[in-house]
Amino acid sequence: MGTRITLRQLMQNASQATGLQDFGDTPFEEALQCLIDALEREARLDDNRRAEAARTLTTTLIKRLQLAADRKKYPAIAEEVITSPIFIVGLPRTGSTNLHSLIAQCEGIRAPRIWEMYMPSPPPAAATYLTDSRIATVQQGLTATISDELMTRHPMAADRPEQCNMLSDIAFMNWATLASYEIPSYRHWLLTADHTPSYQAHKQMLQQLQWQHPGQWVLKYPKHMFALDALLATYPDARFIWTHRDPGKVIPSVISLIETFRKATPDYDPKQLGREWATFEELGLYRGLSVRDRALSPNQIFDVHYSDVLRDPVGSIAAAFAHLGMTLSDKSRDNIRAFVADNPQTKHGVHSYTAAQYGLDESRLRNTHRTYIERFKL
Repeated sequence: MGTRITLRQLMQNASQATGLQDFGDTPFEEALQCLIDALEREARLDDNRRAEAARTLTTTLIKRLQLAADRKKYPAIAEEVITSPIFIVGLPRTGSTNLHSLIAQCEGIRAPRIWEMYMPSPPPAAATYLTDSRIATVQQGLTATISDELMTRHPMAADRPEQCNMLSDIAFMNWATLASYEIPSYRHWLLTADHTPSYQAHKQMLQQLQWQHPGQWVLKYPKHMFALDALLATYPDARFIWTHRDPGKVIPSVISLIETFRKATPDYDPKQLGREWATFEELGLYRGLSVRDRALSPNQIFDVHYSDVLRDPVGSIAAAFAHLGMTLSDKSRDNIRAFVADNPQTKHGVHSYTAAQYGLDESRLRNTHRTYIERFKL
């Protein structure tokens, strides 16, 4: 058995790698300790997976140290104002990744790319944004680690927009960790925790990325639905594009995606994952809808169906922009059409799955979500 992961050792390793000691002012130690405990007690780590987890956590701590150092070196970063960010939310596998990539083609839009979220220090500059050497560095890492199977389910590239959990990973309140490891105690902690530190970290990262490269932020992460109240406390002027699709299709699809990470767990059971994740997504959806109904005004939200974006991407985005008080330029329309032509739905292969693989039934899933289906005419 490899050396157990400890908070103290991770922090020492990160400090030694950077020569820095200040981890910044947003809380993280309770969350990281909870995650470490869950990994060691529940994740059934072998030596390789323990070493991989330790490297990932250390890399995130290094990012945290560097961000804190940048805020000291460049005090103007902390003065950046994040105005009316747009968040794409909804159940996973409802076309939000595609929609995010399409909107990112529009003039004036700032959608965070993978490379700058992985390596945000020093702050990216507009003049070198498309040629920054970090793009190649991050792409090399992705090429070495991202499987063809994952690319079929969720295309990734260093210069492509990505969901914004990487903006707040330095808070170690990262829902994405649940995909890779079976860690129920950490999941339960996340479900009951105050996510204010996570959104404080999220905002600090946006300030970092915006300082020398401003724009209208459009961000995407389905798991925002679990903590919309904390998001709104941090970004009270936030606006939302809410994506919708038949849950009978969505739930098996997302479980198939999670399986690409979770199947490395010894004695992995796809039907156990199916039951776990179907319940998890149900909870997130109705938490999000609860906050929506009590805290958001209709003019803050635009609802869009998966099928509508596939049928008419330009029209769908134009309608969303109009609802949110924005205009879709002719150049943006041309850019969207070009992206669609270059990125057909099956570019990286066909994603095949069935509900039965995961011990589920599409009709029962639809029945579970009947209220949601009827409300949004799915």
